[in-house]
Amino acid sequence: AVYPEVAIRKLRGVDALLSALLKRYSLYYEHHRKQMTNDGPHNTTEHGQSWNMQLFVPPSIEFDAAFHSILRRFQDQLATAGASNPNLSGMDKQRHNSNSNNKPNKQGQNNTNNNKRGKEKRVWHDGKQKVTKDAMAVLDMSKDRGDDDTGEEGPGGMRTDARAVAEAKAAYMPAEGEAPAWEEDDGALSDDFDIRWGGTADGQDGEEGDDPSSQRPARGGIRGFFSNLLSPNRPLDKSDLEAPLKQMQQLLTTKNVAPSTAKAICDVVERQLLGKKVGTLVGVKRAVRHALEDAVERILRPELGGIGGRAGGVKMGKSVDVLRGVVEKRERGKGGLLGFGGGGAKGGRPYVIVMIGINGVGKSTSLAKIAYYLQSNQCNPILAACDTFRSGAVEQLSVHASCLSIPLYHQGYAKDPSAVAKAAINKAAEDGNDVVLVDTAGRMQNNVPLMKALAKLVTETHPDLVLFVCEALVGNDGMDQLTMFQKALTAGGHTRPIDGIVLTKFDTVSDKVGAALTLTHLTGVPIAFCGTGQKYNHLKPLSVPFVIQSLFS
Repeated sequence: AVYPEVAIRKLRGVDALLSALLKRYSLYYEHHRKQMTNDGPHNTTEHGQSWNMQLFVPPSIEFDAAFHSILRRFQDQLATAGASNPNLSGMDKQRHNSNSNNKPNKQGQNNTNNNKRGKEKRVWHDGKQKVTKDAMAVLDMSKDRGDDDTGEEGPGGMRTDARAVAEAKAAYMPAEGEAPAWEEDDGALSDDFDIRWGGTADGQDGEEGDDPSSQRPARGGIRGFFSNLLSPNRPLDKSDLEAPLKQMQQLLTTKNVAPSTAKAICDVVERQLLGKKVGTLVGVKRAVRHALEDAVERILRPELGGIGGRAGGVKMGKSVDVLRGVVEKRERGKGGLLGFGGGGAKGGRPYVIVMIGINGVGKSTSLAKIAYYLQSNQCNPILAACDTFRSGAVEQLSVHASCLSIPLYHQGYAKDPSAVAKAAINKAAEDGNDVVLVDTAGRMQNNVPLMKALAKLVTETHPDLVLFVCEALVGNDGMDQLTMFQKALTAGGHTRPIDGIVLTKFDTVSDKVGAALTLTHLTGVPIAFCGTGQKYNHLKPLSVPFVIQSLFS
């Protein structure tokens, strides 16, 4: 099928193309005509070819008139077909009327009087202040508009948009047999892994220079810095470690690690290496690797005590294990009987997860990924559509619920999100769902009224887990976002902090993972998951080996 406005744009493009070809042809003709005039009266080229002086160049004015005549006839046919076709929607008829009003006049110029009126007001009723089925049909922009309704309802009693669900399944559902990202093993760092943080002045990883007195390391990595310090009887002191640790700190800052975090990591490495006697290169590699693993693990798992370099007053969080929290609460509701079942005990309060964050960072998609993760581990989740502000938010969540065959609770739009969330929790308790995933509206961190509404929702629903969703590529601006959200949840007598971070678009940051490390180090909030792609199974925790390999490979 060809849309009328697309066909008209293509015809206008053809007009421009033909006009350009005519101009090129005219220049070509004029150039060769002059050459033939200068070469002599025989009208032959140097290759012996004769030149046809009778070549015709059509005048552009006549060409434009002929083209516009054809275009007018085509527009008239479209307008006639649109008026006589009962299957076309009101929106299509409006397009036909708009095209017919803008058709060229007798002078070949477009009538732009209608365009000068600006955007026309959209009518949300039948003209008599009454919302009818016909008026709603005109404004229905769903993909399967006009198709026969099968009478099937999607999650939450919403009419399913079959084409939208099919497109979402193609985009988000993993292929058959595809292993989820959370099952991928990043692997432990071997003793042969060369942690590199320096190099020669010209960037080459070559041998040492000709000058034996040079104190500059000739090779990047551990070999270059410690080759002259290997001795089984000589312990390493601060003067030995000063140069390599300075290079390490500089490298960390180039990977988006904040200076305070980079210095804290280097301090941990220094404490681990001071006084050690290393007689072999393998020994010093192992010592540096263990020191880095200890530093990064203390950052990613704040309950271990952290590594310092943090502002005063920052409370340390705990590691987030979503699946373990859901299972433990479900088993407590069952009386302590272990075993994975199809849902929680009816009447018991389910595990509640609230997703918060600014606009457009991927909260709804991340919520669907976590739902898929829990569903894959024999949990029985339900989605709560508490974004009652953004147009299409409930429908978006309904599509995800249809793809995953997960129930959805919603009350439509313009409702109190807190009331919707509490009703969803009660519904889950009645139906035996063991986890409720609450989707909230995105809001900027400096919007005080919306932040107060978010604090109200979190306070009244008493969630087991509050996850802050943030883009991995946002850099250190994520610190400001997280800090403001944290203040909103803990101000005004509220005491509910953020429990974990979900980093989206983590596959786009390459080796610049330093912002994620800084975010959890300076705030004490651990990273629960990282989104590594678009599909539902592209979700994984942030591991220590992955961070070290990204920073120092």
